[in-house]
Amino acid sequence: MDDNGLPLPAARCLSKEQAAAYLGIGITLLTELNVPAIKLGRRCVYDKLDLDGWLDEYKQREHWRAGKEKTLWPVKTESIGDQIQSSGGFQQRSRMELEYAKALGLTTKNKPKPT
Repeated sequence: MDDNGLPLPAARCLSKEQAAAYLGIGITLLTELNVPAIKLGRRCVYDKLDLDGWLDEYKQREHWRAGKEKTLWPVKTESIGDQIQSSGGFQQRSRMELEYAKALGLTTKNKPKPT
């Protein structure tokens, strides 16, 4: 509060630590993301309006949500032989897995060994 009894306005410029806390991230990540900063002499401060604008722009980028892809990867049937593997690439079945399948009466295909 100042002498008139009125509260002071909230600070618009934040330090590096305050800006990281404002965004909810660590200081190292704040530096790595190249968030826009303002140089005031030797000090580096972050404007709240710039932080809000940067965050809105960052959310518009497609890569900001890892694993939430909008499009599926194209599948080339000639490369997978019309079968999609349950996990990428070559799967080598374990001996235990084959024994369980045999005990449960499941049929297993013997795949030829790659040469």
